[in-house]
Amino acid sequence: MRVRIQLIAFALLLAGVALPGMSRAQDPSKGIKVDVTGFRNDKGRLRCSLWLGPDGFPRDDSHILKHVWAPIKNANGECVFGGAFPAGDYAVTLFHDEDGSGKFKSNMIGYPLEGYGFSNNIVPMFKAPSFDDCKFHYDGAGWKQIPVKMIYR
Repeated sequence: MRVRIQLIAFALLLAGVALPGMSRAQDPSKGIKVDVTGFRNDKGRLRCSLWLGPDGFPRDDSHILKHVWAPIKNANGECVFGGAFPAGDYAVTLFHDEDGSGKFKSNMIGYPLEGYGFSNNIVPMFKAPSFDDCKFHYDGAGWKQIPVKMIYR
């Protein structure tokens, strides 16, 4: 019985040491939430990408800080980038992966074939928007809500 109590105490001690470090990386009390409206249907999934700076924005996936896939329900979706992000400027790009391919579809000349969107609800006219057009500031505390309306052409 005494050995069992010691094992339980040791396990709790390890958990107490590990949890503070883990909670900083996965802090459930802060992050960025993207609320997406205006889907034309509930087929497929929503993919949101969080960008930390202008490098590669908005096409080069190798510069994306984090991706999130989310379901679509009642023409709405929500991407949650939970955890500890430092204060700074970020931008979000997203698309409606209607066919479940995992890739954004466009025709030969680059015309979008699936719905998409950008933070600040930027609607591009003749070219992709810049990071500066789409950026928002996150203060590193609490939750930042970003509303985005889907664009279909």
